[in-house]
Amino acid sequence: MLRDERTASVSSMASSLTFSESNVQEEFFARSWTDGLPIVPPTPERVKAMLSSAGIDPDTVVGKVSERSRNISAEKAAINAVMAGCEPKHFAVVLAAVDAMCDPVFGCNTVLTSTGGAALCVAISGPDLAGLGFNATRNALGPGYRANATVGRALRLIAMNVLGARSDYLDGSSLGHPGKYTMLVAEEVPPDGWDPLRVELGFDERDTTVTLLATEGPHQISNQLNGTVEGILSSLTSAMTNPTTYGVGKGHQVLLVLGYEHRRILAENGWTKRAIQTYLAEASRVSPSYLESAGIVMEHTTQNDMTPDDDGKLATVRSPDDIFLITAGSPGAGWSAYIPTWAPTVHSKAVTKVVQFKESSN
Repeated sequence: MLRDERTASVSSMASSLTFSESNVQEEFFARSWTDGLPIVPPTPERVKAMLSSAGIDPDTVVGKVSERSRNISAEKAAINAVMAGCEPKHFAVVLAAVDAMCDPVFGCNTVLTSTGGAALCVAISGPDLAGLGFNATRNALGPGYRANATVGRALRLIAMNVLGARSDYLDGSSLGHPGKYTMLVAEEVPPDGWDPLRVELGFDERDTTVTLLATEGPHQISNQLNGTVEGILSSLTSAMTNPTTYGVGKGHQVLLVLGYEHRRILAENGWTKRAIQTYLAEASRVSPSYLESAGIVMEHTTQNDMTPDDDGKLATVRSPDDIFLITAGSPGAGWSAYIPTWAPTVHSKAVTKVVQFKESSN
């Protein structure tokens, strides 16, 4: 952590070093402590403010990854949250995301070391996201909002600096994608009659939750001229069955972000979220020949067993519950987004945690 404005003593998760303030950025770059972008120097005052906002002791263990024999302390999480540019009021969200990342169901070690290069995609649902500074409307998946940008970045920096998920060490990504810098999707208030994601997953409407998925980048879905239910559902199905998406036919999970026009038309025509999920789970089933026509080899001797079901087809999602459907975005001619997880559920599943705000900070 930085000691003052002119000299910097940095607690690098393991040791203390002193730099001049003018050299902090270059020192962090040289030591591979950043994601390639400039950081906010983690001074003791900033780290203390971060910890205080969540009412947590610096030595508290907030996550463990047994495969790496690594513990994540609250202080280490706070240092990286400061570096990412988080406001203290968002640290509780970061901690919930860390908790989700370290849940064994998520499969953190595999996610962070795979050649597939998954993003740590945070879907946040809550009663007052706008009040917390999260953007769920115009440019919902894009830049311009500090909370959206920095919470996801903090989680990635923690994975890099505490868990060793760096390109020069344990991150095995062949290509990766821009979502590995930061990826957070905030849920807009859904249409009347539709439950928000947190309620759909069994939490209280007053809760704020984060759902963490290991994902590819967003696939934009354009249907601007066909304003029918059938046309929109066909477009969504087409996106979900792209044969070169790794999880198609293998049973993965997906985050489906319904844009303004698409959700309005579906809701006004009596389609519930559950009805949409059920329809898409069935419509996205594919035949082996469909995949083989795209050059995909059927796997039968690996964890990705692609033996067809009795109807001769393969499940893209094994249950409607594997489609995490949220609403986001502003009016704008008919756009949605499909964000598939990077691998089948045998490797990783989405995990949801409640954000534990300090009494006075929410």
